[in-house]
Amino acid sequence: MIHSINEFAVTEVENQVAGCASLYIYDTGLAEIRSLGVDPESRIAGQGRQLVEHLLKKAKSLALSRVIVLTRVPEFFASQGFSFCSKDSLPEKVIKDCELCLRKENCDEVAMEYILKPSNSAVIPCKHVA
Repeated sequence: MIHSINEFAVTEVENQVAGCASLYIYDTGLAEIRSLGVDPESRIAGQGRQLVEHLLKKAKSLALSRVIVLTRVPEFFASQGFSFCSKDSLPEKVIKDCELCLRKENCDEVAMEYILKPSNSAVIPCKHVA
């Protein structure tokens, strides 16, 4: 964790950590919001939303074109402007984490993406699923 500390952001409520999340950047320019967690008592204060907004701004400031999440709470990310996509179009994520995951065959996470800017490069948006 110490080598990844610069990837993390935290929120505080009354001088107590209320939430955290990280922005992992792949070599291809794709970014992933990871490890989003919020104290249950702080959820009504919008800590998760604030973390996502902060990390999206950070990704945009780094000129990244899209941010992905794998989540068990897709309604939260949909409310933040993310749309559903296929894991098959995320080879960076699949190679890094999914291939090694014990739940690979029974994965309960949904892939979603947020497009930060139109891209004329080789970054190809996810194929959207119904």
